[in-house]
Amino acid sequence: MSDGAESGIDVDRPLDWANEPHMSAVDTIMWRGDTDRRMRGTICMLEIYDCDPDWDRLVAAHEWASRMAPRFRQRVIDSPFGTGTPSWAVDPDFDLHYHMRRIRLGGDGSMRELLSTCEQLAMTALDAARPPWEGTLIEGLPDGKAAYFMKAHHALTDGLGAIMGLAQLHSPTREHNPSKPQPPSPAPVNISTLDLLRRQLGEEIGRIPHRVDTTIWGIRALAHPRKALSIALRYGRSVPRVAGMVSPPGSPLLANRSLSWRFSAFEVPFTDLKAAAKATKASINDVYLAGLIGGFRLYHEKMGAPVDAIPVAIPISVRRPEDPAGGNRIAVGRLAGPVGIADPFERVLTIREQVRVARHEPAVDIFNTLSSVLAWLPGSVLMQFSGTTSQNDLQASNVPGIPWDTYVAGAKVERMFPFGPLPGCAMMATMITHNGIGCIGLNSDGAAITDLELFADCLVAGFGEVLALAADDDAPPGVLRRVV
Repeated sequence: MSDGAESGIDVDRPLDWANEPHMSAVDTIMWRGDTDRRMRGTICMLEIYDCDPDWDRLVAAHEWASRMAPRFRQRVIDSPFGTGTPSWAVDPDFDLHYHMRRIRLGGDGSMRELLSTCEQLAMTALDAARPPWEGTLIEGLPDGKAAYFMKAHHALTDGLGAIMGLAQLHSPTREHNPSKPQPPSPAPVNISTLDLLRRQLGEEIGRIPHRVDTTIWGIRALAHPRKALSIALRYGRSVPRVAGMVSPPGSPLLANRSLSWRFSAFEVPFTDLKAAAKATKASINDVYLAGLIGGFRLYHEKMGAPVDAIPVAIPISVRRPEDPAGGNRIAVGRLAGPVGIADPFERVLTIREQVRVARHEPAVDIFNTLSSVLAWLPGSVLMQFSGTTSQNDLQASNVPGIPWDTYVAGAKVERMFPFGPLPGCAMMATMITHNGIGCIGLNSDGAAITDLELFADCLVAGFGEVLALAADDDAPPGVLRRVV
């Protein structure tokens, strides 16, 4: 700090994170999804602490974080027509007291009780007139531990962007650091409807040269009609696959949908996932997906309703090094989850090939390509396209976590369990690797997964099948453990 200040460098400045003045088109579509309660884009993170953090320090840490990342002080300013991309503006009525809550865990204090409490917090809608996030300290866990549950709108960031932000806001030491940067509080911003509409119009005018270039490129391509036709046909065949129009039918067992979210948490040593990936010459993500789909296979068998495949969606990061942190930089990959394959090795290889194909689909980025047009549609119209997510039985993501010890207000973060939104699918599975542990959070639709205890047992067994592929005489098979 002092070295930077003496050299004339302003170190007391906010992070370079989520600092765009308005939403991207993709962020906008996620924001407008809240028009339908079933499509709410609430993302959640449950952190388990080794002790109760000091409340005053925790409040001060949040106040500091809201200056380091001013997005946490900003609310969404939308057009009166609910069209175009909204702006972000520092809320003149920002009240940290509203966003931070403190409760004591009731019941038996178990992990199941904690997850039940978090379910209720997650299902409560965020206030669209305030910065879209809330944080709750939950005390009273066994052995003097505590938990912190944060929920925010997906329009703020994708999973990778969230980890990039948390890595910079969490402390590397248990002790207070008085020398950390202290940027000033951002000034409140008032954006009028006219300002917003003027900005939206300017953006559309700015896109004209690009659209003209695209048109000219298309005209020039006609000079080579065979090549142009080949590209067009490949892209045209890819669009239905990326849009989920040729996905396998959803499982009849998982067909029902509701507004009920149900959380489950699991953990697995990251070394075991790596060993299984090495043994199968696949990626860790392939092994993770094979474990999940193995759980679905066993669940269908136990329920007496076996199927050959289920529709699965995975996010594909299109984030580039030059992209700003925060916001959403994702595309969607479609898989036919091979639930009917009992052999775990064959299942991993099948998934590996499907993921490879999905990542290289010519139309993989069509959602981002069309988003600038879709962002002009009102939420009620956008929801007509929600079938592309509600037809999925499983959506699964895997996000690299923070690879070093982190602390919050004197408490060590032992685990970080992520819970993604449930946009009409039967289950959202998310894994974050924290301190050598794969922390898996499942958000299930209570009407789709009707026996959550049985599913948990099946998931443990499904991962056991895959992790056993790396076992030998010197290394016993790895184990997925349910956190209860």
